[in-house]
Amino acid sequence: MKIIAYVLVLMLTLHQLVLAQVSDSAKTSGLTKSSTQARRLDSLRKRIAALIKPSSPKAATSIINQPGGVPSDGSATIPDRPGEIPLLEPTVFKYGSIPIQDRNVIKSYYVDLAFNKTTCIIFKSPIRSVDIGSKDIIADKASAVDNVLRVKASSIGFNETNFSVMTADGQFYSFVVNYNEHPTLLALDLSVNDNGVVQQNAHTINQKGTLVSFAGVNTSQQEIVQNCSHIMDQRRRVKHVGINKYDIQASLRGLYYKDNVLYYKIGIKNKSNIRYDLDFIRFFIVDKTVAKETSHQEIEVIPLYVYNQPLVVIPGRDAVEKVFAFQKFTIPDDKVVQIILGEKNGGRTVSFTMANQDILDADTL
Repeated sequence: MKIIAYVLVLMLTLHQLVLAQVSDSAKTSGLTKSSTQARRLDSLRKRIAALIKPSSPKAATSIINQPGGVPSDGSATIPDRPGEIPLLEPTVFKYGSIPIQDRNVIKSYYVDLAFNKTTCIIFKSPIRSVDIGSKDIIADKASAVDNVLRVKASSIGFNETNFSVMTADGQFYSFVVNYNEHPTLLALDLSVNDNGVVQQNAHTINQKGTLVSFAGVNTSQQEIVQNCSHIMDQRRRVKHVGINKYDIQASLRGLYYKDNVLYYKIGIKNKSNIRYDLDFIRFFIVDKTVAKETSHQEIEVIPLYVYNQPLVVIPGRDAVEKVFAFQKFTIPDDKVVQIILGEKNGGRTVSFTMANQDILDADTL
């Protein structure tokens, strides 16, 4: 700042000398005095150039040589009258536009929608936000799952529009939508990996790796299936919960917990010679006082997934095991979980209960 002030003072002095030179030249034409003034001007130019040379070698020449003392970049204005304070003006920079690269572009999926049909889109992770381009389409998440979006047309013959989806893993998806009364695509799976990996050790499904995320849990259907398969290979961990009636032995063989999901491993053994056609296995939360009365169930708990669900026929002297995956829940001490098994076209209905402490003692996977 001191150097700048000193430069401005020198420039002001230089300006005064120039005015004095003009006045003196009008009064006298003496060569001696004019040459002295010229030498003084050259000396001042050299001093100014030496002061501002480190920051801008061309600044001195620009300041001195410009008419009226105005530099070419417009950074300062030197007054025309002695005693006037110099004005400093900010330098104006001009910015060019940045070209859009291919890597910056998110490509869009093209989807046809109908007024009387719903299209479902499965994503890898739970859906966090959906933005639709117009009121001509409607979109909402499927019930009980977090990563399945349902979209359809709310008006017939709408103009082209769009919608976008943001998922929990930070991915952004863009869709361009047109109206088509007969769309060729009604389900779009964006969760399948590039190789279309088939589920391993999953005896009940044989489809590609579709991921369905359930609301309130921190895992996907694929991971739940893998956990159930792992549980099937485990030895019996619970031996005190079950019932033996009508030559049908039903028992809880293991209880596990992982990622906000409870896994109940249920074993059913047919000790008779007559096959047992399993109609249902249902779970209820009931009061201890009415647990033995199957007609007084209070709250039914629906599983997220059932491993080995198609196995419903238990031949004589044979047994099956199933794994039921539930969103985590606990119960008060005055209630129990009642598990009821029913026979199709038969009367061999059996049930057993488990207390809250049994749930709290679940093993972790």
